[in-house]
Amino acid sequence: MKSEDEKNNEVEKELAEAQAEEKTEALADEETEAQLEDTSDDLTEEKTEALGEEKTENVAEETESLVEEETESLAEEETESLAEEETESLAEEETEALAEEETEALAEEETEALMAEDTEALLEEKTEALVEMHNEPYIIENTESLIFKQQKKFKYKKPFIIIGSIILGLVLIGGGVAGYSNYQKTTAINTGLKNGEALLTQANYEGAMTAFQEVGTVDAANADAIFGKAKAYAGLGDYGNAKTYFEDTLKRVTDLEKLKPVYNAYINSQVKANVGEEAIFTLLDRAAKETGDEGFIKQKGEYMVKIPSFNLNPGTYQGVQAVDIIKGEPTDKIYFTTDGSQPTTTSPEYSSIIQLAPGEMTVKAIEVGANGFPSKTIEGKYIISASSESILENNISGSWSYHSGSSFYQYYFNNGHLSYSYSYVNGSKTTSTGNYQIVGCNPSGTIATLSVFNMTGYSLASTININCEPLGDNMISINSMGYTYSP
Repeated sequence: MKSEDEKNNEVEKELAEAQAEEKTEALADEETEAQLEDTSDDLTEEKTEALGEEKTENVAEETESLVEEETESLAEEETESLAEEETESLAEEETEALAEEETEALAEEETEALMAEDTEALLEEKTEALVEMHNEPYIIENTESLIFKQQKKFKYKKPFIIIGSIILGLVLIGGGVAGYSNYQKTTAINTGLKNGEALLTQANYEGAMTAFQEVGTVDAANADAIFGKAKAYAGLGDYGNAKTYFEDTLKRVTDLEKLKPVYNAYINSQVKANVGEEAIFTLLDRAAKETGDEGFIKQKGEYMVKIPSFNLNPGTYQGVQAVDIIKGEPTDKIYFTTDGSQPTTTSPEYSSIIQLAPGEMTVKAIEVGANGFPSKTIEGKYIISASSESILENNISGSWSYHSGSSFYQYYFNNGHLSYSYSYVNGSKTTSTGNYQIVGCNPSGTIATLSVFNMTGYSLASTININCEPLGDNMISINSMGYTYSP
């Protein structure tokens, strides 16, 4: 058996040979990398067994473990420090878009710096410290040789560890910034919605509108904010815009239970807008279909109001007429117009018969029940032509005179009232007054017979014959005598 000194001499000799081969490997660029690796691996296996396989492997494992631990620790510390500084800066000064740009630039700069400086320095320091912990020269030399051979593979592992750690940190930074931004956004939306609903209950519709509009600046598609604006518009009496926003809300809400309050508010708004029974019933049918709630169909009874009617059918009539509006329910109220406009509860309330004068008149009316809901609108167009009597009355109205020598005769007709005077040659004058009634008249109102009664003073014949033809000459015939109009 060989002595200990002989063994050591052999080990030293073998190590010297290995070092010579390694130098030769570095200088021989022409030889293939595969041959160098095969030769080096064979030598490493043989020499490692002779030098003590367990110690060598333990040293290698400890070296790699310490390097990885320190590298990861350094990457985590640098990443955490960088995350804290950049998060605070970005949260206070920069928008989310700027945070993303800065994070990308910082990732590139820090990755290069850490790869170029910190990792290499750390690897060298920890390797030297680990080697110094072992006193045996052959272990130190062998460890250096082993690290040299493994360095190529490990050198690629270090940057990936650092890069991965930095990327993870930057992802956490971006996630933190995005999370904080989303938290602020959610808080602003919830606060605005709560404030808006509170203002609605206080009937502060303008304030509520402002609150919901502010939510819209954060989230333009927020269905609750759109619904809130619809209710605010309805409260302000702007039922046109209210309808637009109710419809927009219905397009965005898919939950059946959330649809119900939207439809209820929508229906109430339309009722206040006096859209009429037909429009309300259509909306109730739609609500029942989309929500599956038949209760909307049952609501029809609440809005159903009996329809009023006219006692005179619309059409064309001759002479003065009158129309009466009859209630469908005695306790209801009727509102009407005579100019063709749509009646509302602000229109005149019906209380007496409507006189229809010659010409055209369109009468519209609604009946309003105890619930304040209006019925369908009824409409009647009346064309009233003057009667023959009224035409005659218009033709003879005024003062008419006749001269015969020094005698002067004069009649005055005024809507059933008659005055007559006669002046004699000697200057005396006879007068009489009374009433008349048209008892016979042609259709055109130009020829008629007047019945005279209640006369006082000079006695006149009981009938007077009138002929206004031809019209337009300012003359009429009274009892076959021509009289001239004298205003």
